[in-house]
Amino acid sequence: MEYLKLLREKGIEKSRDYPDESFLIRGLWRTDLLFQPNPVERTFKYVYLLVQTVGEGACYCSTIPVLEEGYYLLGQDCREVEFKYRCFEVSTVDAMFSAFDKTPDDTFTMSGSSAEKALWRSRIIVDEVARLLGSDGLQGKSVVNVGVIGNIVRMLSDRGMEVYGTDEDPILVGAELDGVPIYGEDRTIEMVERCDVAVMTGMIISTDTMGEIMEAARRTGTKLVMFCETGANLCEEYVKLGVDSAVAEFFPFYIFGGTTRIDVYRKS
Repeated sequence: MEYLKLLREKGIEKSRDYPDESFLIRGLWRTDLLFQPNPVERTFKYVYLLVQTVGEGACYCSTIPVLEEGYYLLGQDCREVEFKYRCFEVSTVDAMFSAFDKTPDDTFTMSGSSAEKALWRSRIIVDEVARLLGSDGLQGKSVVNVGVIGNIVRMLSDRGMEVYGTDEDPILVGAELDGVPIYGEDRTIEMVERCDVAVMTGMIISTDTMGEIMEAARRTGTKLVMFCETGANLCEEYVKLGVDSAVAEFFPFYIFGGTTRIDVYRKS
């Protein structure tokens, strides 16, 4: 299933109850990112794109758009534009959903340094894994982190779980992170089917791998936790589509100092 197309169609249908001006594209930002949350974490090297309507939609990009090529989007209705790049489409659909009322199950805010917030965010995500696995204990349970975050991997390991990672970063693939094996993205589906829980970055919507991951989880009953800077405004919809817990982190992200907001949505 092409989830991005489905979400766009759902957003257009939902938008009929909102004023048209809520969906005008007012701005775009492209940021080249180098960031190391703490000395034991890898250095993240990405580009992210922001599209603004009434709020910001975000996408970490696997392809690198030239921002000037987005000029044609400015002033347009985000429900009607055609897209040259998938990351433009993801961030624009995300911005569309920023206009809609939402009902998270939990909301967290934290003010502080990026290093402090990196740990705070990871704890929220790991707590969702523990909640899904229930009161029988975490020892011996298995979890794969799709799109490896070192703090998440370490916290899961510290709680006694059997942890694996999959990633496309050649620096990580084939290595171990505190004893946790990191495999290539070509083994993601295998590991999702094998584990009790899969913890996934929101970038799976931009890499167009969400459909096959969701299908793999349905086949084996694997629980799904998503943590999303990419597509944060879509998290409530992800839960409706079958994700067990979706952690939405809105711009400005934890990588910046100041206050960050995280909403958590859970399947009923």
